[in-house]
Amino acid sequence: MTGRLLVGLMSGTSCDGVDAVLASFSGTPGAADFSARVLAHAQRSYSASFRGRLLRLPGARAPELARLDRELAERFAEAVSDALQLAGVARDDVRAVACAGHTAVHLPPDEHDEGGTLVLGDGDRIAALCGLPVLSELRAADRAVGGMGAPLVPFADACLLRDPERPVATLNLGGIANLTWIPPEGAPLAFDTGPGNMLLDALVHSRSNGEQTHDSGGALGLAGEPDLAWLQRTLATDDFVSAAPPKSTGRERYGASFLRTHAAALDALSLRDACATLAAYTVECVVHALRTHTPAPPAQLVVSGGGALNDCLMHGLRARLPEVLVADSEAALGVPVFAREALAMALLADASLLELPGNVPGVTGARRAVRLGKLSPGPRSWR
Repeated sequence: MTGRLLVGLMSGTSCDGVDAVLASFSGTPGAADFSARVLAHAQRSYSASFRGRLLRLPGARAPELARLDRELAERFAEAVSDALQLAGVARDDVRAVACAGHTAVHLPPDEHDEGGTLVLGDGDRIAALCGLPVLSELRAADRAVGGMGAPLVPFADACLLRDPERPVATLNLGGIANLTWIPPEGAPLAFDTGPGNMLLDALVHSRSNGEQTHDSGGALGLAGEPDLAWLQRTLATDDFVSAAPPKSTGRERYGASFLRTHAAALDALSLRDACATLAAYTVECVVHALRTHTPAPPAQLVVSGGGALNDCLMHGLRARLPEVLVADSEAALGVPVFAREALAMALLADASLLELPGNVPGVTGARRAVRLGKLSPGPRSWR
């Protein structure tokens, strides 16, 4: 097997499972000779009970955090084995595993407080279970030099997608929506735009008494009509949407507290209309970000994450951005929509192994570029 083989792991804010990507890299990340190829993509869904525990993380006590740190590591290791088996690749051919961990709490710094980020998924346990070196806690080094530790994917996005003729952009619609704008040359611009699927998922789960976890295919939203008055009013008062980058956010802002704040307005709507309204909110946050916080419209917007499978969101983006070619990552790049972030984690670990920095200071707010990740050698050291 040619190239440098690494496995990237991702467990996102939707808390629905772990994605593992086995990728092959050649050349130098960021250079003209660099190339990447996805060899396998494996998904392990979390059980309903385990997902419920992850969704309750903001209020978890220390014993539960300790248990989840261990249990997540076990699930990450199982996903690595799934990817290797799917590709028919031997462990000895794999250079390392990259795991950003599952974010329990993300508190961006502000003028009053340095904030903090806590991720779960013990790298040493993953290494012991996988029999492979593991690069974990990829956000920590950036936080140590004043950054937010997020978003981390822009370095990878620029390596994979840069077009020498025109700006392009990527949008990951996970629980939170994050955007990367990539110019023909120079550093990318990236930041969270606001909610992705998080509000929709929570609303559908609540209204269906737990029988549904999301608006499958966007069918509910497509059948409804958005509350335009609520949409306009809420966008005008959302200080995160109006804030200039660098910025990042999470469940602390766009989770249960947001839905409680707007419960009266949303409860007055049918489920279909409420889904249409929250989908429109996600779309308008993205549109505002592109039109306000990027130097020029991208020629193409490549969408990944679960939201790429929500036709209400995708139709909304295409309707509101007629000048932009909006396509999912499978169609545009041949990368499955749930694989992009795990592929990015593998690429970041590849850069660290090559002694290259993987953060983008202008994106995270860090004082300087740094190599990312903490090493758990496992049974063998770096090669």
